[in-house]
Amino acid sequence: MSPNPLPEFRSNQYEFNDEQNRTIGALSDGMRTAATLVQLLGVALLVFAGLAAYQAIKVDGTNWGPAAGLAAATLFVLTVGFWTGSAAHSFRRITETKNEDIWHLMNALESLRGMYGLLRGVVMLCLFLTVVGIGLAAFAAFSRGG
Repeated sequence: MSPNPLPEFRSNQYEFNDEQNRTIGALSDGMRTAATLVQLLGVALLVFAGLAAYQAIKVDGTNWGPAAGLAAATLFVLTVGFWTGSAAHSFRRITETKNEDIWHLMNALESLRGMYGLLRGVVMLCLFLTVVGIGLAAFAAFSRGG
């Protein structure tokens, strides 16, 4: 008599089928490509920020505005690039693992939620600064004219 074979391990987690895994894998590939391109853009901005800082130190001595702006843009772009890459990795893991699909999906969604929270904050700040800039320009125009 042979012992009963062990039952197949089944998780209570949802497991995506092959077609769903192909869709998720394609999304992951697209996100990874976008993340890499955004990271390269961040590196290019870092070079420009360094050149602007060098110019502020050696040439102008006081004009730190362009360097600060480029440094802020660099930080933002690199953050979005690495966050997108992290989410892409989690989506890729859904297609590569078994019995962990929901965990990886939630991890990817949490990365995206954080990134879009950052984007929302940056856009709100930019809109606020735009309104302030328009207000200052209007004040300057009216004060010169009157």
